[in-house]
Amino acid sequence: MKVTPFFAILLLMSGTSLADPVKSISELALLPAYCGGTQQVREISKDQKPIEEYMLIYGQPYYHLHHYCWALNAENNAWRIRDNYLRKSKLAYALGDIKYVLDRSGPDFVLLPEILNSQARILFSLRRDSEAVVALNKAISIKPDYSLAYERLSDYYVDVGNKAQAIAILERGIGNTEDATRLIKRLEKLGRTYQGVPGDLRPAKNNNADATKIEPIQENNKTEDTGTVQPAPPEPTTPAPEVESTSSTADTPPKTNPYCRFCP
Repeated sequence: MKVTPFFAILLLMSGTSLADPVKSISELALLPAYCGGTQQVREISKDQKPIEEYMLIYGQPYYHLHHYCWALNAENNAWRIRDNYLRKSKLAYALGDIKYVLDRSGPDFVLLPEILNSQARILFSLRRDSEAVVALNKAISIKPDYSLAYERLSDYYVDVGNKAQAIAILERGIGNTEDATRLIKRLEKLGRTYQGVPGDLRPAKNNNADATKIEPIQENNKTEDTGTVQPAPPEPTTPAPEVESTSSTADTPPKTNPYCRFCP
């Protein structure tokens, strides 16, 4: 069916949350594993775990996550459509469902960076580049070591001919990501070698070992009957016979309190 531009506009204006519900195991197989426990999709996956348990793992917004899974399914289906207008309409519906989830998610939602990355991918497909760049920068601000966002953002700047910006993005990503192999390879393809160690821009881990170290202390002599502390005897002026020392030295190991940066 040929869809005219006017009809495509009507489709875009007809509302959100109209992406493709998951209807088969084959469609589900192309989606992230966590989709299997979401509303509606669990009817296909036959997942028996209560959705409340997933909400405890991923966060409260998981309750709405089936809309994101529908959006990914619509994206997959869109690339099977040869008609340009109908394909763009389906991608626009996918964005509608992604926005539905984003509007109901806080910055602490563990899947938020991944959702923003998917949003950017679809926006780039629709030539809405400036919006895609905003989404990727937001993902990076939430999760500074999210390498996929750096990859997609640097690729965009390469495509538009801004090599310097692409290099800056990659160097920023490598500096914030300890596992930066893919970013390093991209940087080398642009003729630049990273001058440093991956992850060297990340905040240093807090280590209070020196501050909390307890110095060895001398145990006081105590009387056997009262347990009160007695003053130390004066140092003898004449040689005295050797006796077994009643004092001891206790070395307390330093206490550490490593800082957990991400607990996800």
